[in-house]
Amino acid sequence: MKAVTQQPIDLLALTLDELKAFVCELGEKPYRALQLFQAFHGQGKTHLDQVSNISREFRACLSEAGLMPGLEIDAVHKSSDGTRKYQFKTHDGHTIESVYIPNASAEGRNTICISSQVGCAMGCTFCATAAMNLTRHLTASEIVSQIYLVQHDLRQEIASDSRLLHNIVYMGMGEPLHNYDNVVRSIKLLTAEHGQQFSSRRITVSTSGVVKNIVRLGNDTDVHIAISLNATTNDVRNDIMPVNQKWDIAALLEACKAFPMEARRRITFEYVLLAGINDSDDDAKRLVKLLRDFRCKVNLIPFNAHPLSPFKRPEQDRVLAFQGILQDRHMSAFIRTTRGDDVDAACGMLGAKKLADARGSLPIIMG
Repeated sequence: MKAVTQQPIDLLALTLDELKAFVCELGEKPYRALQLFQAFHGQGKTHLDQVSNISREFRACLSEAGLMPGLEIDAVHKSSDGTRKYQFKTHDGHTIESVYIPNASAEGRNTICISSQVGCAMGCTFCATAAMNLTRHLTASEIVSQIYLVQHDLRQEIASDSRLLHNIVYMGMGEPLHNYDNVVRSIKLLTAEHGQQFSSRRITVSTSGVVKNIVRLGNDTDVHIAISLNATTNDVRNDIMPVNQKWDIAALLEACKAFPMEARRRITFEYVLLAGINDSDDDAKRLVKLLRDFRCKVNLIPFNAHPLSPFKRPEQDRVLAFQGILQDRHMSAFIRTTRGDDVDAACGMLGAKKLADARGSLPIIMG
């Protein structure tokens, strides 16, 4: 086995071909790479000492040549509706969060909402994560580790060999298209042949409107895209979403039109309803005009109130009236059911430390 001269690299972030090149540099046979890749991404192992089908000598060499700076579960907050918010600690002491949503769809499939950054740079004024600002990007290994660790935790309670997670949404902390390379690499790892082979049709990447990477995502992957629109005029969107000052609504929608899609697919537009800000009948009518040329659906998300944002949730009759205007004009519009709000796991509420400081504390079920 060859001596190591290079800087240690993140083993969990390597594709199978990259792992093959790496183990060959160490003087090992290429099949060792497949063993490692299947252990990491097929079985969800996040530490080298969990990989039992390699020799102690090879494991020691890997420990010297490579790193696996994954995550550790710090706490699990369990909601009364079955939703679980997972808090993870990074190797350098930061906190990120993911949300497990059981039976989230009509088919009874489970969803995981994962994070792509520590904090966020976008500054959306309705989002708790924005109050954290951006600390750093998550690596590809930290992104996929959220899924592997949640699966492992769930299997402690659910004795099943079947897939526990069906849908993956990049809608947690951070702006995925701001961390483009690591997000795309994580998608390739999650969908890889010798990994867990998640279907790209079951993966959705959400963006606040990083226009330069929207078409690029469609060219580099086959995942769904969700656009966090949230306003029908540039004046309002400038106020609530600073990204609009760089890429306005027209630029955003132009990129959406160019997003490559199969004929039966649709773009999802997300619209957080803020009382008295963007929830009027006129807003609904403008939204129809903006989106009339798209194959799309609209997810209406009544604002989940939290102490880090000044906005209020609209009354239910206002939400229904907004939806009715869209549906009367033959637009697919759905109201997203709030899940996990009692543990600050609902849409726009991720950011445990900031929210805990504002509220006083959160009940930790496991940690």
